[in-house]
Amino acid sequence: MSGSRIAWLSRKSIVVVIVVALCAIPLLTFSGCGSSTAVSIDQGKVQGEMTSNKVVSFKGIPYATPPVGDLRFMPPQDPKPWDGTLKALEYSKVEPQPLDDLTGAAGYTQSEDCLYLNVWTPKLDGAKRPVMVWIHGGGYSYGTANDPMYDGANLSKRGDVTVVTINYRLGPLGFMYLADVAGQQYAQSGNVGLLDQAAALKWVKNNISAFGGDPSNVTIFGESAGAGSVCSLLSMPAAKGLFRRAIAESGAASMLTSPAKATEMTQKFMQLAGVTEVAGLKSLTAKAIVQTESELLSQSPGTITNFEPVIDGNVIPESSLQAIAKGSASGVDLLIGTNLDEFRLLAALTVPAMATLPLNVIASASPQIQQSIATTGMTPDAIAALYKQSFPSYTDGNITMEVMTDSMFRIPAIRVAEAQSAKQPNTFMYLFTWPSPNKPDLGSCHAIELPFVFGNLKGTRTAAIDGNNPPKKLADILMDSWIAFARNGNPNSANVPKWNPYNTQTRATMILNETPKAEDDPYGAERQVWNALSNTSL
Repeated sequence: MSGSRIAWLSRKSIVVVIVVALCAIPLLTFSGCGSSTAVSIDQGKVQGEMTSNKVVSFKGIPYATPPVGDLRFMPPQDPKPWDGTLKALEYSKVEPQPLDDLTGAAGYTQSEDCLYLNVWTPKLDGAKRPVMVWIHGGGYSYGTANDPMYDGANLSKRGDVTVVTINYRLGPLGFMYLADVAGQQYAQSGNVGLLDQAAALKWVKNNISAFGGDPSNVTIFGESAGAGSVCSLLSMPAAKGLFRRAIAESGAASMLTSPAKATEMTQKFMQLAGVTEVAGLKSLTAKAIVQTESELLSQSPGTITNFEPVIDGNVIPESSLQAIAKGSASGVDLLIGTNLDEFRLLAALTVPAMATLPLNVIASASPQIQQSIATTGMTPDAIAALYKQSFPSYTDGNITMEVMTDSMFRIPAIRVAEAQSAKQPNTFMYLFTWPSPNKPDLGSCHAIELPFVFGNLKGTRTAAIDGNNPPKKLADILMDSWIAFARNGNPNSANVPKWNPYNTQTRATMILNETPKAEDDPYGAERQVWNALSNTSL
C-alpha cells in the first residue's frame, strides 16, 4: 500500500469513521384524540400508544422550533405550542446527511425540520422514574435516534425507567463554524448540534414528569460521537444542571477542533458550494448542502466527516478535558468505557489491508499519528515490540490494530476517567470484550455492544457482527448495570461482581463479557506507553 493511500489517517477521521452505521426514519402528524396514552406538556397535548410489551411510546415530539430559514446555523429556539392533540405515533424525518449503505438511513426522507425526540415509559403516572436520554453516534455527520436498534421499549420495561432518544443537527448544519467569516452573530454556529442536545435536555427537565420520569434524575448516555457529545456536555455551561449522570461508550473528550481549523473547513465548503457569504449558504437547499458535504468528503478518501464540535470560547469555552479536570462536572456521576478491538471495524470498513500493516508503515503515512507516537518518546517499532510482549502470537497487523485502538479510544477514555475521578468519586470504568461470533477478525469491535445496551438483539444493523443469536445473558448484564447506574449512580447489579469506582491508584475496571470480572488496570503496560498522551494532542 502506498503512503498516499493511507495518508488520510487523521485522528479526526479515525475516531468518526467507524461510527457510521447508525441511522433511521421519521414523520409527524396532529389530530384530535383522547385515551389513557395521552399527556399534557408545555406545548399542548400529545398522544402516544401502547407497545407490544406494554410500554407506552411517543415518537416525533418537537423539542425546538424547526431550525429553517433565518434559524439555519443559529441556536435552537423553544418549541411552539399547538392546538388540539399531537399524534406522536411515527418517527420524525431523519436529519440531513450523506447516505450510503453503511449509514442505515439510506432510503429515508430527510428534512432540516429534525429537532424531535422519542419517549418510552412503563406507565403514565406520578412515579418518578430514572430518565435515560440517548445521544446517537455517527461522527457528527450521520445517524438518527430513530434507528430501530435504539428502540427504548425493552430497556424501559426491564428497568422501570423512562427512555428518551433525541435527534440533533449534523454535519455543516450542526457544526459549521461561521464566526470568523460572518461575524459574532454566528459565534455559536460551530456547536449548534450540541446546543440542540442541551435544548432537548431542557425539554426533558420541563416535561418528563408528565411521562412518569424524574427530572432531577436524568442520565445522558451515548456511543462514539454520542459519547463525544456526552463529554462535551460535561464541560458546557449551557448544559449545566440538566443531567445528573453520564455514560460514555467508545468516545471521549477528543473529538473537538480549533476555530482556525474549523474556519479553514468552512472556507473550503463555501468555495465548493460556490458562495461567498452566509446569505449564499442560507439560500442553498438542505439537499445542496449535503451534496456539497459529500463532494468535500470525496476530496479526502477515507474521511467520513469534516465537521465536529469547536472549542469556540463560547459554547465550549476550553478543551472539554481541561474543563472536566477543573471540575466542570464535579456533581455528575460517570460511567465510561470502550471495546477491546474498536479499531478493527475501521480497518474492515475502509482499507482492510491496514489490518496486515506494521505500525511503522501506518505512522509514516500520517503526521497526526506520528505526533501522537512522538509524545511517548518511543519509535513505532519500539511501541510495537512492547505490545508484542503482551500479544506474542499476534501478527504485525494485529499489533497495529491494538495500538490504534488504544491511542484512539481506550486512552482518551481513561484520560476522562482520570480527570473526573479526581472531582467525583462515583466514576466507573468498563472494558467490553465479547467478540463477534460471525466476524472473528473484528473481535470486540466498535458498536458491537449497542444491541445489548437496548436489549434489541434481533434484526439490527449489527446482526452481521453480533450474529443471529446474541447471548441474552450479556444483554441482561449491560442493561442491568446501565439501569442501576441511572438509578443511583452505581453500576453494581446482581449480574456482575463487585464493581469498584475508578481512580488512578487502582484503576478498577469491569471486564464485560458473558462472565464479567473485575480487574485493576487491565493492559496496564500498554496504558503506560501513552502516559504523556492527552486528549489535547489527539
